[in-house]
Amino acid sequence: MHTKLSHWSVLIAAMTLSLIGGGCGPTESPPPGSATRKAATKYRCPMHPQQVTDRPADCPICGMKLVPVKETTPAPETAAGQAQPPAGMVQNMPVAGRIAIVLSPEKQQLIGLRTAPVEGRELADTVRATATVQPDETRQAKIVARFSGWVQSLKVNYTGQAITNGQPLLTVYSAELLGSQNDFHLSCMAFEKAASAGTPEQREATKRRMDVARRRLEVWQVGAEEIHALEKDGPPGDELLLRSPVSGSVMSRDAFVGFTFRPGDTLYEVADLSRVWLRTYVFEHELPRIEVGQKAWVTFPHQGNRRCECAVAFIAPRVDPQTRRAEVRLELDNPKHDLRLDSWANVEIEVPLGKRLTVPASAVIDTGTRFVAFVQLQDGSLEPRELKLGVNNDDYCEVLQGVSEGEKVVTRALFLLDSESQLQAAVAEMRAGRSQETKAHP
Repeated sequence: MHTKLSHWSVLIAAMTLSLIGGGCGPTESPPPGSATRKAATKYRCPMHPQQVTDRPADCPICGMKLVPVKETTPAPETAAGQAQPPAGMVQNMPVAGRIAIVLSPEKQQLIGLRTAPVEGRELADTVRATATVQPDETRQAKIVARFSGWVQSLKVNYTGQAITNGQPLLTVYSAELLGSQNDFHLSCMAFEKAASAGTPEQREATKRRMDVARRRLEVWQVGAEEIHALEKDGPPGDELLLRSPVSGSVMSRDAFVGFTFRPGDTLYEVADLSRVWLRTYVFEHELPRIEVGQKAWVTFPHQGNRRCECAVAFIAPRVDPQTRRAEVRLELDNPKHDLRLDSWANVEIEVPLGKRLTVPASAVIDTGTRFVAFVQLQDGSLEPRELKLGVNNDDYCEVLQGVSEGEKVVTRALFLLDSESQLQAAVAEMRAGRSQETKAHP
């Protein structure tokens, strides 16, 4: 018994020494300056290209026999001896739950597979919002009383009525205004008398008095026609006609028959609607991309989707704390007055983004936690890649990481490929688990 143990001990020691000696011995290396290495034969799975060995075997994932592949050029090595991908290539970042797949040309044609190149292009985004038509604040005016009196009759008597500069508005009675009219009439008579029989000093004095009385009536917005009638026709009557100093549409009317007014009371509010504002509100995260002067398109659904071009005229400096939006104002000409106040419109603001590396939007799968695209490799396999995206529009997405320019991504039959990739990954995982279980419990 002891003899047998000693023989086994000697044998094990000899094998251990031989292994150690073989592992620690010097290795031969090709002489410097020699030609390229001898071509080596590698074996690769046609369904799973990432499975590569240096001898014939079966694929551990799907069980298929590995196909021999000739490798004529070695991979570039760094100073540390580790293989590195060529410059400009994107390393394959594996996507959890998906693996690369291979489809024959017949199957690709059958499912309608299409690809598109990854390339740089001028990218533009569109910010969409809704707007309401509002009057131009720079074209609004109030007609206020500048003396005390009573309204005798109305010539403009309803809201929304269009008026022009010089159009009659209402007739009033005012003791204060009546006294000023009489003063002007008397000064006109005195000037005529001095002009015919007075001295130069008298003519100059009466003219200054007449000009002062005329100016008082003009300040009180008495029309030129009424002043001319006082000068030529004689003493004024009890009523005086007041005219509009502006053109536009009546937005509000406070005057009515019998209304007693004092200086500063508003009689009418008028707005010129030949040019209107479009008030739209943009979310806070979209504001940095919008600038004054950017082109915008406005569509009016109530007018048969009428489309007009305008530009951003103003961006409010304040964000609403409740809605987290800020006002963006557009301006639009309205010569026919067919854009009604408070009507709705759809706004599209065009935001140029410059040249970016992009992929078609149809090539991206949004899983909720990551963005995935399938890249067609040179050997024909379709490899899933995780992408890091930047800005995007309806047609293209900016790619920050995951693919490089010139590669081809799948744009059609994408979800069929994704389903097949996930299915094969699940089967491979089941087979790998079963193989480990078999090794653990033969």
